[in-house]
Formats: sequence, structure tokens, C-alpha cells
Amino acid sequence: MILVVFMLIAALIATLGYVKDSSGKFRFNTLCYLFYGSFLMWSVDLFVELREEGINALEMSAADVSDDLLLTASVTALALAVWGLQHLAAAIGSRRCEAA
Repeated sequence: MILVVFMLIAALIATLGYVKDSSGKFRFNTLCYLFYGSFLMWSVDLFVELREEGINALEMSAADVSDDLLLTASVTALALAVWGLQHLAAAIGSRRCEAA
């Protein structure tokens, strides 16, 4: 449940960035796709778990919460790293073209 909430927030923030970045300079579309994909994956996982286990699937122990927070942080960090590397590669590529 925590994963779905955090990825929903991340997807909404990325969407706001995409809407505000009309120039396309910051390439928020990649970040949106990464967060939408993780949100969709965990949403399907939650619905399947609810279907199989019922309301018991929403019960969380302290270990479940810490695992969810660690997984959310690692997926968010990986998505931001991929987005940053793509942005860096585009910046290097545009400078290379200007110098030629």
C-alpha cells in the first residue's frame, strides 16, 4: 500500500513537471514513464494481493513498512539516475554538435 501511495505521488509530481516544461528541456516524459510504470506494476500487485488474501493484505508489520520504504527509495533513486543520465547525455550531445 505504501508503494502505491509513494509512486502515485511521484507520478503526479513528474506529470506536473511535464506540463510545466513546455520547452522539453528537462525531458520529464522519461521520468513520467518510469514512475507510471512502477505505479502500474505495484497497483496491479496490490489488487491481485487483495483478491487473493482479502482485507488481510492491507495489514502491515514494521518489517513490511521498512521493506516498502527501502524499495520505494531504491526505485525512485534509480528512476532519477536514469533520467539524470539521459539529460546529461542530451546536454553533452548538444554541446558536441555546437562545437562542430
